[in-house]
Amino acid sequence: MPEQELERLRQVANRLTAAHQEALDAVVGALEYSGERGLVDDEAQSWGTERLEATLLDVRAILEGASADVRSLQEDGK
Repeated sequence: MPEQELERLRQVANRLTAAHQEALDAVVGALEYSGERGLVDDEAQSWGTERLEATLLDVRAILEGASADVRSLQEDGK
């Protein structure tokens, strides 16, 4: 396999690994923060729903960005 192809595959793997870690960090951060808040049930449920939605939006943006980067790297190799 040519060295250029190996480097492109390394870049793809690195980008996917970084996105994976970033998505995990977003989820862990949301879970840790939710445990620190001292809210009553209604407030906690409302806040939890909002935080879950925000975290899911963050994770989606991370994964969409990684997918776009990987597609670009793949196209550069053609």
